Amino acid sequence: MHSILSPCADELMTPNNILNMVMLKGLDVISITDHNSTKQLKVISQLQESYDFIIIPGVEVSVKEGFDVLCYFKTFQDAISFNSFLSPRLNGEWGNYTKDNQVVTDIYDQTFDVVDTPLTQTNVTYDELLKEVRRIDGLLVLAHINRPSCTPLNSYRLEDMDFDAIEIAPYGKDAFIEAHPNVNKYTMFHNSDSHSLLTISEHDFSICLPEKSIEGFFKYVRGE
Repeated sequence: MHSILSPCADELMTPNNILNMVMLKGLDVISITDHNSTKQLKVISQLQESYDFIIIPGVEVSVKEGFDVLCYFKTFQDAISFNSFLSPRLNGEWGNYTKDNQVVTDIYDQTFDVVDTPLTQTNVTYDELLKEVRRIDGLLVLAHINRPSCTPLNSYRLEDMDFDAIEIAPYGKDAFIEAHPNVNKYTMFHNSDSHSLLTISEHDFSICLPEKSIEGFFKYVRGE
């Protein structure tokens, strides 16, 4: 899901609002993956001890080839440090957004910073992203591959790519899987991609982890 830091997210997607909604829905594992920035994760890491669910630190990177990749990390520090790789490679356009749509809040959900460069795109190639994420032992999940406008299938064959899992958007997923039966051989997620509180999913998708932890999630994805 996306916080208020992502330009396209609702202004109510503040850290406390997100985490409280997740608690009300009784979810066990979530990840807040803002567009091309991890600047909100420091505050989320400070809040996480108040909750009983697992928060996997991550980011959604829009690569130069025109598709999105979810990157997950074992620690919040790894994710926060990853921003030094992303920040100088931002090269998007504002479109309908301004810097006021890219807000960083504190633990009380009060604005203390904005990102003044558009978070809509990077000039990072997939190979560059792969190398950097692998360097810090992270995971790469190809995001919403069934969305025609931003799928890696426009540029690559999945069998020619190095990645850890795929994510399929819930709308039209059955028809997509039927048309592309080869995707069933990959670890697959059906995430909500929430940009607003009301679209945070219920228990629509379940996985069996060896342990309820970030490490358990990594082991599941890697088949360990």
